Amino acid sequence: MSSDDEFGSRRGFEILSDETRISILRVLADRLRDRPEDPTVGFSDLRRAVGMRDSGNFNYHLDQLTGRFVLEADEGYRIAPAGIEVVAALVAGVYGEGERLGPVELDDPCPVCDEPLTAVYENSLLTVTCPDEHEFRNTLPPGAIDGRSIEDVIELLTLTSKQHMELAVNGICPFCQGRLDWSISPDRERVLTEFSDQCGRCGVRIEVPAVACLLRHPAVISFYYDHGIDVRDRPLWAPEFYDGVRTSVSDDPLRIDVSIDLDGDELGATLDGDLSVIEVTV
Repeated sequence: MSSDDEFGSRRGFEILSDETRISILRVLADRLRDRPEDPTVGFSDLRRAVGMRDSGNFNYHLDQLTGRFVLEADEGYRIAPAGIEVVAALVAGVYGEGERLGPVELDDPCPVCDEPLTAVYENSLLTVTCPDEHEFRNTLPPGAIDGRSIEDVIELLTLTSKQHMELAVNGICPFCQGRLDWSISPDRERVLTEFSDQCGRCGVRIEVPAVACLLRHPAVISFYYDHGIDVRDRPLWAPEFYDGVRTSVSDDPLRIDVSIDLDGDELGATLDGDLSVIEVTV
């Protein structure tokens, strides 16, 4: 992240550190929700809705938000896209602690050691692990678990993880939308079942199963389906993402060959250095 980006992020946190400004955003977000055809609120009405009597002090706080989080119009003020994201994060409980759910034992065994897997949700993180400490983790904001059982949370995580993988395979960090530069080392003897990279902007480490890189190709979906597996609904710790999967890496140009063996039938695929599918053979 550049120094300008860091300054902008710090400035954004400073602007949002005041409860009055958060209240302004909430009022404008409620107006957008309740009256999407007329989301603009006049200055006086907005001040009264926030509950502040001092007009000058209120105007100061509103000015801090205007341009980035609030848009000014002739008729008053309406919430900006960045303001909607702030309110959405607050509603989702992104900055809250949330409750603890689980642990619960899962039906699938660990794909690495075949030991039982258990899942627990705590501190905005769902962790699936086995006694040998092989882990699969991803984040969910506390608001996402309201009214959901641990089984529902696991199902939700399966869906969001697939969305994250889709972004990552396309070179986009699913957490900050920064660019991912997949750097796969050419090594013909190395056997990989997943690839990893670290976002240069936010620092999050992304791990993508080799099979996940192929799930956009219809021949791969059909291959699994012909063997009784709808791989689109399976969690990323499912054995089929790892069992029978082999990869080899070559260079000049860089190519990643992936083979999947199911019940003696084999599918082969070739990826380039950006994890894009070049060829699939069955």
